[in-house]
Amino acid sequence: MYISLVALNVTDTYQQHQAIWGLFPNTPERRRDHLFRVENQASNGKVSVLLQSSSQPTSHANAQVLQSKAFNPQLHAQDFYKFKLLAYPTKCLSQGKKVIEIKDENEQIAWLHRKLTGANITVTAMEPRMVKSKKSFNNRFVCFEGIMQIIDPEQIYQALVMGIGRQKHAGAGLLSLAKAG
Repeated sequence: MYISLVALNVTDTYQQHQAIWGLFPNTPERRRDHLFRVENQASNGKVSVLLQSSSQPTSHANAQVLQSKAFNPQLHAQDFYKFKLLAYPTKCLSQGKKVIEIKDENEQIAWLHRKLTGANITVTAMEPRMVKSKKSFNNRFVCFEGIMQIIDPEQIYQALVMGIGRQKHAGAGLLSLAKAG
């Protein structure tokens, strides 16, 4: 895997999605093998993105790779990690046919606990973010930050690689970990 810092020249989530895809021109069958999170948006219209991918990205007109390095996380049971996750907490109604946003903070934390059952987590900060797109509805993402103690390294590794929740194409789902202390 690779972890990269990328500057995008587009601000709309659909255009960001397209620009990110453009970083991987030789991806077979257009299989998504990357996750990203907008880290900040500059006043000049540039967007800074953290990108995790299985192949190394290459710059193009709307996306410049600023830094990229190989990334091979080694997770160990009982170790503590700081985490950050921009997510789109949802729940299904009527046997999975209708999906709605979870707006209540306590329900959002419960959702996160269900998604990260392989770890004991403590959420230390939550920041709601409105994400706008010309192609879809506005979504209310939540940026979770906190501390986790890993119980099942394989389960957390899968969450790290596959992402968490819906709206991955719009920049949600990337779980970042850093060894605590």
